[in-house]
Amino acid sequence: MAARGDLVDLIRLEGVTKRFGGLTALDGVSFSIAEGEVHAVCGENGAGKSTLMKILAGIEEPDRGVIRLRGEPVRLSTPREARRRGVSIVTQELSLFPHLTVAANIFSNRERTRRLGLLDERAMVAASREALAALGVSIDPRARVASLSVGERQLVEVARTLAARSSIVILDEPSSALAERESRRLFEVVRRLRDGGVTVIYVSHRLDEVFAVSDRITVLRDGRHQGTWRVGETDIPRVIRAMIGRRLEDAFPARGPVPEDAPVLLEARCLEAPRLGPVSFRLHSGEILGLAGLEGSGVEAIFEVLFGLERPAAGEVLVGGRAARLRSPADAIRRGVGLVPRSRREQGLLMAWPVLKNATLLVLERVVRGAGLLGLLDARRERRLAADLVRRLGVVTEGLEKEVALLSGGNQQKVVLAKWLAAEPRVLLLHDPTRGVDVGAKAEIYQLCHRLAAEGLGLLFTSSEVEETLGLCDRVLVVAKGRIARELARGEAGKAEVLHAMAGGG
Repeated sequence: MAARGDLVDLIRLEGVTKRFGGLTALDGVSFSIAEGEVHAVCGENGAGKSTLMKILAGIEEPDRGVIRLRGEPVRLSTPREARRRGVSIVTQELSLFPHLTVAANIFSNRERTRRLGLLDERAMVAASREALAALGVSIDPRARVASLSVGERQLVEVARTLAARSSIVILDEPSSALAERESRRLFEVVRRLRDGGVTVIYVSHRLDEVFAVSDRITVLRDGRHQGTWRVGETDIPRVIRAMIGRRLEDAFPARGPVPEDAPVLLEARCLEAPRLGPVSFRLHSGEILGLAGLEGSGVEAIFEVLFGLERPAAGEVLVGGRAARLRSPADAIRRGVGLVPRSRREQGLLMAWPVLKNATLLVLERVVRGAGLLGLLDARRERRLAADLVRRLGVVTEGLEKEVALLSGGNQQKVVLAKWLAAEPRVLLLHDPTRGVDVGAKAEIYQLCHRLAAEGLGLLFTSSEVEETLGLCDRVLVVAKGRIARELARGEAGKAEVLHAMAGGG
């Protein structure tokens, strides 16, 4: 998105500082946000982004510093006060009531009434339809929120801010749970908001979308302001250096070649399934093999077949040189195949459970005393195993009893990995394992992949970021229209050439 002309400050932060006990979350942060712009705020987990957004939304108050709104010092002491000043926030964890209608959610706590205090549902439906139309979306205001997709629910949250006459909208990780099509629609909504004069503060780990949708970018690191740039005056490598203090390329571990005589851990022979095939390839011990393909190319189908989620129509899978009938995930796990799924929240973790229970979920037999139905859980053994996994993966948590839902995205992903490492797989399928995590956590996951490969595991890796697949993997198989279109050795091709092949260009 091109940077706009002359910018007029709407919000100015001057020396904003916030401490939680001995931890300094924000340290003298000063920068401005212009009226009618999309202003991205980027940084690793722990950089201070969430704390700053909570301060602007009235959820937290700074210990020191001044917030100026249109030049006037303001105290945003409560969310109600922030909303009165025109500031609304749409958080990553949506706050809708699924059993109520769209209109009821949009007017929650601001219900319109007729005489005698009766709800004026007709007026709320009409106003909700108007707010949704302003976003360019056609969601029925009378539909139950439970019937909507995640992307549609997010748009309802945004419509709620419009109905409340918000002039400043904070979007905190708005696309982390969205499919590509829903993300594109969200970007259109963000542009429409900006063009309508609304100031959007956009918090995201995804730098490609930040550059696509923002006018200016601010980077925080360790609670300090690192810089603010117009999009046209910087680039992704510079922003990453500001976020982590080094180039992301430096995070990809140096790797020697996989020995030619390395054992084959997994082999696909002429596999066919809906949207797939025939496909053949081998994965060796100590190898990180990448799959690169667009949505619907067949990459997801390969993962589903290899983990027993989809039965092949033809062909076979060999694990350790022996034919493996993978009719279910249980079959795959028994054969030493693990899967880190694309959605950790929906498929990888029990979000309401603590770190302790998630980390040991697949190896309960190792933490039980006795056999059969009379076996009793050995709490000490379970805790010792979980603590070892947390230490090995570098999971940042206040304790093993912490609910995983309360961890950062990067630490949640480390718990998923810990769960699978406890099961000691021979082959690990990594489906977009850095999705929704910050660049620092990405670097840690790259290092872990390198370490696991060095220990002899075979890793099958795919990512929504082509640079990641090219930087990490020993070989890359480009998948298009259900078949392997190209095989590339590490360093053999650049992003543009791979994207061309992914699109079916050969």
